[in-house]
Amino acid sequence: MEEPRIWSVFDREGRLVLALAEQPGEFNFARLPDDDVEPVECPFATVQCYSTEQEPQMLNLLFKAADLDDFLERLQAARYRVVEGRPKPYKFARL
Repeated sequence: MEEPRIWSVFDREGRLVLALAEQPGEFNFARLPDDDVEPVECPFATVQCYSTEQEPQMLNLLFKAADLDDFLERLQAARYRVVEGRPKPYKFARL
């Protein structure tokens, strides 16, 4: 079975804000929400957010995206650096 492609997304300061895998799944929040919320399902990616401050913008871009390519383009247009590959091991990446 082929491994899904994975991308790491960094903000302008070079901080890891998001990791995503090319397989349907959920948006995993940077921290547990205060209230019970339904999982945010995504038909084209499994997403792990690492920044509580940037989480709303990540969700907004995700909801507007038609597919994975569109999401990656929207991230880049918002001036995030998108790099194919897993986040470095010193981060506690779940993907």
